[in-house]
Amino acid sequence: MALVTISGFPCSGKTTRAKQLKEYFEDRIQSAEYDGPNLTVELIDDDISHVPRSSYDTSALEKPARASLFSNVSRSLGPDTITIVDSANYIKGYRYQMYCAAREARVRVATIHVVAPPDKCREWHEKRGECSYKPATFDNLIMRFEEPSSMVRWDSPLFTIPWDEQPPFEDIWNAILKGDKKPPPAAVLQRNKPPPNTLQTLTKTTQLIVTSLLAHISSLPDTTTFPIPSPPAPSPSKSSGPLILHLPPGRKLTLSEMQRLKRQYEGVMQKGQQSGGIAASGNWTEEEVATGFVRFLEQLWETN
Repeated sequence: MALVTISGFPCSGKTTRAKQLKEYFEDRIQSAEYDGPNLTVELIDDDISHVPRSSYDTSALEKPARASLFSNVSRSLGPDTITIVDSANYIKGYRYQMYCAAREARVRVATIHVVAPPDKCREWHEKRGECSYKPATFDNLIMRFEEPSSMVRWDSPLFTIPWDEQPPFEDIWNAILKGDKKPPPAAVLQRNKPPPNTLQTLTKTTQLIVTSLLAHISSLPDTTTFPIPSPPAPSPSKSSGPLILHLPPGRKLTLSEMQRLKRQYEGVMQKGQQSGGIAASGNWTEEEVATGFVRFLEQLWETN
């Protein structure tokens, strides 16, 4: 349904706002006037993600801590869940990462910026006692804070809430319930996966063709065609006859050349699989690999 990211200085009141939003959302869902889908509200924070305050002391500790938080956020995203992320979220690149996860899950997004003066945050921080940050870490988090902006898509819609004002609950509710859903970016679209044992089929079929071809031209040096042997023979439903490879006239094919072309074709197919292209969705049976390899060789020989 939605991802609500809460951002702000440490000890600015983010957790208070997160709890207020969670309570408001749950009250709206349970109210008699609500006639929408059956939703649950999840609050993901540092404590649930096993991220202690000391994780922000060094970048080496913070990186796996953010990964743990992001993992929990990604798992909670879904069409029937409102996910509230209560953490520092002070790096715009990290907010963008969660935004991409939300788009992949096809849920709406909203960003809450809790605003409080640094001196007020420091005052509240000093009252925390044992669960506080180190003084240097606290100052560093304030200094490195990258303020959300309504001008960028991953922070929009943006709701800025001063520490001494009430949140615009109704506006936030409407944004996550009725706002636009952004389509998944191309970078996170799920790729079509080829059938299992595709690499084995690819190498086995191309090797059979190369070996048989070299034996064929060794016994018939003047031949201009080569019938592809079985098992990669085409089925009657797809072709009216055997698959024929037309050889380049006036050229002697060598083992080293054919092995190079074999590796080149296999590389093209594997890159196509990884990029989600045509090779990822099909062309992985013995017949299809053989047909593709034949067309690949003939096109190369025609241009050379």
